[in-house]
Amino acid sequence: MRNARTLAIFTACTLLVIGCGVNKSIQIADGETVNGSKATVNGNVRIGSDCTVRGDCRTVNGRVTVGAGSEVGGLQSVNGSIKIAENVTVDGEVGTVNGSIQLAENVSVEGDVETVNGSVGCDAGSVITDDITTVNGSIHLSRTEVGGNLGTVNGSVTLEDNSRVSGNVLIKGKSTRYGKKKAIEIRISGGSVVEGDIIVRDPKRKVKVILSGGGKVLGEIKNAKVIERDS
Repeated sequence: MRNARTLAIFTACTLLVIGCGVNKSIQIADGETVNGSKATVNGNVRIGSDCTVRGDCRTVNGRVTVGAGSEVGGLQSVNGSIKIAENVTVDGEVGTVNGSIQLAENVSVEGDVETVNGSVGCDAGSVITDDITTVNGSIHLSRTEVGGNLGTVNGSVTLEDNSRVSGNVLIKGKSTRYGKKKAIEIRISGGSVVEGDIIVRDPKRKVKVILSGGGKVLGEIKNAKVIERDS
Protein backbone atom coordinates (compact mmCIF):
# COMPACT_ATOMS: atom_id res chain seq x y z
CA MET A 1 0.00 0.00 0.00
CA ARG A 2 1.41 3.34 -0.96
CA ASN A 3 2.06 6.02 1.68
CA ALA A 4 -0.48 8.31 0.04
CA ARG A 5 -3.13 5.64 0.26
CA THR A 6 -2.29 4.96 3.90
CA LEU A 7 -2.69 8.65 4.70
CA ALA A 8 -5.93 8.76 2.74
CA ILE A 9 -7.38 5.91 4.79
CA PHE A 10 -6.40 7.57 8.06
CA THR A 11 -7.78 10.94 6.97
CA ALA A 12 -11.02 9.41 5.75
CA CYS A 13 -11.47 7.64 9.07
CA THR A 14 -10.85 10.83 11.03
CA LEU A 15 -13.22 12.93 8.96
CA LEU A 16 -16.02 10.42 9.03
CA VAL A 17 -16.04 10.01 12.80
CA ILE A 18 -16.97 13.64 13.37
CA GLY A 19 -20.29 13.46 15.15
CA CYS A 20 -19.99 9.70 15.70
CA GLY A 21 -19.06 7.61 18.75
CA VAL A 22 -15.28 7.99 18.67
CA ASN A 23 -14.57 5.38 21.34
CA LYS A 24 -17.43 3.00 20.61
CA SER A 25 -17.57 -0.16 18.54
CA ILE A 26 -20.03 -0.37 15.65
CA GLN A 27 -22.43 -3.33 15.78
CA ILE A 28 -24.74 -4.12 12.86
CA ALA A 29 -27.17 -6.91 13.75
CA ASP A 30 -27.93 -9.95 11.59
CA GLY A 31 -30.19 -9.10 8.69
CA GLU A 32 -30.01 -5.33 9.23
CA THR A 33 -29.90 -2.85 6.33
CA VAL A 34 -27.80 0.31 6.75
CA ASN A 35 -27.84 3.22 4.32
CA GLY A 36 -24.62 5.22 4.46
CA SER A 37 -21.09 4.80 5.82
CA LYS A 38 -20.07 3.92 9.38
CA ALA A 39 -16.83 4.88 11.15
CA THR A 40 -15.13 4.90 14.54
CA VAL A 41 -11.67 5.63 15.92
CA ASN A 42 -11.15 3.38 18.95
CA GLY A 43 -13.59 0.58 18.33
CA ASN A 44 -14.27 -2.55 16.33
CA VAL A 45 -16.68 -2.85 13.41
CA ARG A 46 -18.88 -5.95 13.58
CA ILE A 47 -21.27 -6.63 10.71
CA GLY A 48 -23.59 -9.57 11.21
CA SER A 49 -24.82 -12.20 8.77
CA ASP A 50 -27.14 -11.40 5.85
CA CYS A 51 -26.70 -7.66 6.28
CA THR A 52 -26.79 -4.95 3.63
CA VAL A 53 -24.52 -1.93 4.19
CA ARG A 54 -24.78 0.71 1.48
CA GLY A 55 -21.57 2.52 2.35
CA ASP A 56 -18.04 2.02 3.65
CA CYS A 57 -17.10 0.87 7.15
CA ARG A 58 -13.90 2.24 8.69
CA THR A 59 -11.99 2.18 11.96
CA VAL A 60 -8.58 3.44 13.08
CA ASN A 61 -7.84 1.24 16.11
CA GLY A 62 -10.05 -1.78 15.75
CA ARG A 63 -10.91 -4.98 13.91
CA VAL A 64 -13.45 -5.35 11.13
CA THR A 65 -15.53 -8.53 10.87
CA VAL A 66 -18.31 -9.38 8.41
CA GLY A 67 -20.77 -12.24 8.82
CA ALA A 68 -21.82 -14.75 6.17
CA GLY A 69 -24.00 -13.72 3.26
CA SER A 70 -23.71 -9.96 3.74
CA GLU A 71 -23.38 -7.26 1.07
CA VAL A 72 -21.20 -4.34 2.16
CA GLY A 73 -19.23 -1.38 0.85
CA GLY A 74 -15.50 -0.89 1.31
CA LEU A 75 -13.82 -2.07 4.53
CA GLN A 76 -10.83 -0.24 6.02
CA SER A 77 -8.78 -0.20 9.21
CA VAL A 78 -5.46 1.32 10.22
CA ASN A 79 -4.50 -0.80 13.26
CA GLY A 80 -6.63 -3.91 13.00
CA SER A 81 -7.33 -7.10 11.10
CA ILE A 82 -10.18 -7.64 8.64
CA LYS A 83 -12.03 -10.96 8.60
CA ILE A 84 -14.78 -11.71 6.07
CA ALA A 85 -17.01 -14.79 6.32
CA GLU A 86 -18.26 -16.91 3.42
CA ASN A 87 -20.56 -15.73 0.62
CA VAL A 88 -19.94 -12.02 1.22
CA THR A 89 -19.89 -9.36 -1.50
CA VAL A 90 -17.74 -6.26 -0.94
CA ASP A 91 -18.47 -3.36 -3.27
CA GLY A 92 -15.21 -1.49 -2.74
CA GLU A 93 -11.66 -1.86 -1.46
CA VAL A 94 -10.53 -3.91 1.53
CA GLY A 95 -7.49 -2.36 3.22
CA THR A 96 -5.55 -2.18 6.48
CA VAL A 97 -2.13 -0.93 7.51
CA ASN A 98 -1.23 -3.03 10.56
CA GLY A 99 -3.29 -6.18 10.36
CA SER A 100 -4.07 -9.29 8.35
CA ILE A 101 -6.91 -9.78 5.86
CA GLN A 102 -8.72 -13.12 5.69
CA LEU A 103 -11.43 -13.96 3.16
CA ALA A 104 -13.49 -17.13 3.64
CA GLU A 105 -15.03 -19.17 0.81
CA ASN A 106 -16.89 -17.50 -2.06
CA VAL A 107 -16.09 -13.90 -1.16
CA SER A 108 -16.25 -11.32 -3.95
CA VAL A 109 -14.34 -8.03 -3.69
CA GLU A 110 -15.02 -5.33 -6.28
CA GLY A 111 -11.72 -3.52 -5.73
CA ASP A 112 -8.21 -3.87 -4.33
CA VAL A 113 -7.15 -5.90 -1.29
CA GLU A 114 -4.22 -4.20 0.47
CA THR A 115 -2.23 -4.44 3.69
CA VAL A 116 1.17 -3.15 4.78
CA ASN A 117 2.15 -5.21 7.85
CA GLY A 118 0.00 -8.31 7.60
CA SER A 119 -0.83 -11.32 5.48
CA VAL A 120 -3.65 -11.85 2.96
CA GLY A 121 -5.46 -15.18 2.74
CA CYS A 122 -8.26 -16.08 0.31
CA ASP A 123 -10.18 -19.34 0.54
CA ALA A 124 -11.78 -21.37 -2.24
CA GLY A 125 -14.13 -19.57 -4.60
CA SER A 126 -13.01 -16.04 -3.78
CA VAL A 127 -12.86 -13.44 -6.58
CA ILE A 128 -10.91 -10.16 -6.40
CA THR A 129 -11.48 -7.91 -9.38
CA ASP A 130 -8.34 -5.78 -8.96
CA ASP A 131 -4.96 -6.12 -7.17
CA ILE A 132 -3.78 -7.83 -4.00
CA THR A 133 -0.77 -6.13 -2.39
CA THR A 134 1.26 -6.34 0.80
CA VAL A 135 4.56 -4.95 2.00
CA ASN A 136 5.57 -7.16 4.95
CA GLY A 137 3.12 -10.01 4.65
CA SER A 138 2.47 -13.22 2.75
CA ILE A 139 -0.23 -13.79 0.11
CA HIS A 140 -1.94 -17.19 0.14
CA LEU A 141 -4.62 -18.00 -2.45
CA SER A 142 -6.66 -21.19 -2.67
CA ARG A 143 -8.91 -21.57 -5.76
CA THR A 144 -9.06 -17.80 -6.04
CA GLU A 145 -9.37 -15.58 -9.10
CA VAL A 146 -7.55 -12.24 -9.18
CA GLY A 147 -8.35 -9.82 -11.99
CA GLY A 148 -5.29 -7.63 -11.44
CA ASN A 149 -1.75 -8.06 -10.09
CA LEU A 150 -0.21 -9.57 -6.97
CA GLY A 151 2.45 -7.40 -5.36
CA THR A 152 4.68 -7.63 -2.29
CA VAL A 153 8.00 -6.38 -1.00
CA ASN A 154 9.01 -8.90 1.67
CA GLY A 155 6.29 -11.56 1.66
CA SER A 156 5.97 -15.03 0.19
CA VAL A 157 3.31 -15.84 -2.42
CA THR A 158 1.38 -19.13 -2.63
CA LEU A 159 -1.14 -20.07 -5.31
CA GLU A 160 -2.81 -23.46 -4.99
CA ASP A 161 -5.90 -25.43 -6.03
CA ASN A 162 -6.44 -23.87 -9.48
CA SER A 163 -5.98 -20.26 -8.48
CA ARG A 164 -5.61 -17.79 -11.34
CA VAL A 165 -3.98 -14.37 -11.57
CA SER A 166 -4.85 -12.41 -14.70
CA GLY A 167 -2.06 -9.88 -14.26
CA ASN A 168 1.54 -10.02 -13.05
CA VAL A 169 3.24 -11.05 -9.82
CA LEU A 170 5.51 -8.21 -8.74
CA ILE A 171 8.30 -8.34 -6.15
CA LYS A 172 9.06 -4.74 -5.30
CA GLY A 173 11.77 -3.12 -3.19
CA LYS A 174 15.53 -3.34 -3.24
CA SER A 175 18.12 -5.67 -1.78
CA THR A 176 20.02 -4.50 1.28
CA ARG A 177 23.73 -4.54 2.04
CA TYR A 178 23.08 -5.31 5.70
CA GLY A 179 22.81 -9.01 6.39
CA LYS A 180 21.51 -11.84 4.24
CA LYS A 181 17.79 -11.97 3.64
CA LYS A 182 16.07 -15.29 3.17
CA ALA A 183 14.97 -15.80 -0.42
CA ILE A 184 11.36 -14.93 -1.17
CA GLU A 185 9.41 -17.94 -2.43
CA ILE A 186 6.61 -17.86 -5.00
CA ARG A 187 4.86 -21.24 -5.02
CA ILE A 188 2.45 -22.05 -7.84
CA SER A 189 0.85 -25.48 -7.57
CA GLY A 190 -2.27 -27.57 -8.12
CA GLY A 191 -3.05 -26.30 -11.62
CA SER A 192 -2.75 -22.64 -10.65
CA VAL A 193 -1.85 -20.13 -13.37
CA VAL A 194 -0.25 -16.70 -13.57
CA GLU A 195 -1.35 -15.32 -16.93
CA GLY A 196 1.10 -12.42 -16.87
CA ASP A 197 4.77 -12.16 -15.86
CA ILE A 198 6.63 -12.67 -12.64
CA ILE A 199 8.83 -9.60 -12.24
CA VAL A 200 11.46 -9.02 -9.59
CA ARG A 201 12.19 -5.31 -9.77
CA ASP A 202 15.70 -5.55 -8.28
CA PRO A 203 17.85 -8.24 -9.97
CA LYS A 204 19.99 -8.49 -6.82
CA ARG A 205 17.11 -9.79 -4.71
CA LYS A 206 16.88 -13.53 -4.07
CA VAL A 207 13.57 -14.92 -5.31
CA LYS A 208 12.59 -18.53 -6.06
CA VAL A 209 9.64 -19.50 -8.25
CA ILE A 210 8.59 -23.07 -7.42
CA LEU A 211 6.28 -24.73 -9.97
CA SER A 212 4.59 -28.03 -9.11
CA GLY A 213 1.45 -30.02 -9.79
CA GLY A 214 0.72 -28.32 -13.09
CA GLY A 215 1.36 -24.77 -11.86
CA LYS A 216 2.20 -22.43 -14.76
CA VAL A 217 3.40 -18.95 -15.61
CA LEU A 218 2.23 -17.99 -19.10
CA GLY A 219 4.39 -14.88 -19.32
CA GLU A 220 8.07 -14.29 -18.56
CA ILE A 221 9.88 -14.87 -15.27
CA LYS A 222 12.35 -12.04 -14.73
CA ASN A 223 15.21 -11.99 -12.19
CA ALA A 224 14.11 -15.11 -10.30
CA LYS A 225 15.33 -18.69 -10.02
CA VAL A 226 12.83 -21.25 -11.36
CA ILE A 227 12.45 -24.63 -9.67
CA GLU A 228 10.17 -27.26 -11.21
CA ARG A 229 8.88 -30.15 -9.13
CA ASP A 230 6.63 -33.09 -9.93
CA SER A 231 4.38 -32.51 -6.91
